[in-house]
Amino acid sequence: MDVMEAVKDKARYKEIVAYFDGTDNSGTERIALLIDTIEQMSEEIFEHYKAMGVLFRKAVAEILMRRDREGSFDFLTDPQKSQLSYALKKAGSLRVILWEKYEEYDRELQI
Repeated sequence: MDVMEAVKDKARYKEIVAYFDGTDNSGTERIALLIDTIEQMSEEIFEHYKAMGVLFRKAVAEILMRRDREGSFDFLTDPQKSQLSYALKKAGSLRVILWEKYEEYDRELQI
C-alpha cells in the first residue's frame, strides 16, 4: 500500500490503521513512515489519528526497552539512529508523544 497516497483520502484512514496494525513496525524506517503518515492525517478523524499514535508509541517503546536492556543504542546503525531521532522530534512537535519524556533519548542518539 502506498500510504502516503492513501492518506490523502480520509475515507481510507481505517484501511491505513489496519495496514500498520497488521505489519511489523519495529524498524526505524517503519517508525519514520508511521510519523510521516500521522503528520499527513487530519486530527479531525480522531479515532484513526489516535490509533496511529498508539501504534507509533508502541513501536518506539519496543526500541527504547531494548536500549534500556542493553544500556545504549549501539544495536542501531547510524542511519537508524538518525531515523529514530527524526521520528521522535517530529512526534514531539505533533504532540504524538510528550517530548520531555523522550528528549534525553534523542540527545543520546546524537552522540
